[in-house]
Amino acid sequence: MADKILRITFNGICTLTPPPPREGDDKVDKAFVLMAANRNARKNDWGSTVEQHFPFIYVPVSFLAKPIPPPDATTTDDKLGACNIYFIDHARVVVDRAPTAGIGYFVDGRPLAERPGSDDVAPENDIRWVTDFRDILQGPARLRQTIDLSKSKFGPEVAVLVELKGGLLQAAFPCKSVQPKTFKDIQGNVVPGLKRVLANEFLIDMPYAETTKIVKIQLRPLRQKVSSVGLGTTKELILKWPEEGRTKDEPPRIEMRMGNDARSETTEYLGKTKRCNARKRDAFGRLILIPRDNDFYLHYQIIDSGRDGGPLPQSNIQQIHIDGCKVGG
Repeated sequence: MADKILRITFNGICTLTPPPPREGDDKVDKAFVLMAANRNARKNDWGSTVEQHFPFIYVPVSFLAKPIPPPDATTTDDKLGACNIYFIDHARVVVDRAPTAGIGYFVDGRPLAERPGSDDVAPENDIRWVTDFRDILQGPARLRQTIDLSKSKFGPEVAVLVELKGGLLQAAFPCKSVQPKTFKDIQGNVVPGLKRVLANEFLIDMPYAETTKIVKIQLRPLRQKVSSVGLGTTKELILKWPEEGRTKDEPPRIEMRMGNDARSETTEYLGKTKRCNARKRDAFGRLILIPRDNDFYLHYQIIDSGRDGGPLPQSNIQQIHIDGCKVGG
């Protein structure tokens, strides 16, 4: 068991790359989370409006050490208590201390099915529940040509990059009644053989030695000549571990979130039980059927789908939450 854990949970439109290694893939020594820029509402390929999205850092006040930058918003998390929210842009987010273990992807070995829950199916924290774009596109799923991680080259479609140097990546299902989804492209073609639930979130558990007292989350410029936005003048958060774990069998743990979503989703629903009961209603309070997850379109600003109108997940009235986090190619 690790001495201390920093857990970061990702929400909203977050593209994880590289995806879980398959046979023949190169060894992964670092992972990245890319957040697509959508600074103004726009129409997607289906003619539906995609709201403004705001990359954010969301951290409980109890884990913050001084100096504490003034937050852009605050909220009360049902689990974590009072939290500060910091909106960020044009930023590379890094953790100043490397974890004591390299990057790993939790893969159980049992196959996926429509949903977890059976003994012969992979458990819900298997990272493969975070849908892999190689499955969606039925072939290679490369980043756009304007994005080159090895050369720190990022086109305007990228708002934020999070660099992960170590830790275990896992899927998470905070809302347990998520329904299986299929994918359909703009011509109405259904991606064959791909019907399953999508993890609402993914997280990384980053282990640290017992002697580590603090860790810093820092913002660095994503591009030359463009300053990062957020976290005041210091451009960093200093996090401190609690004295002990929540139980005698758990190591001390810092829990925080990062993501990319509509502002109201972050400030009003994230971290609250009611997000799992939220459905879109019209002005008369009637439930509205939303046939697809239109925000998923923003992933195709990061991943090269090789076509217009890359497949979107299809929803029904029982689908209770936008499943934004996905795995890149």
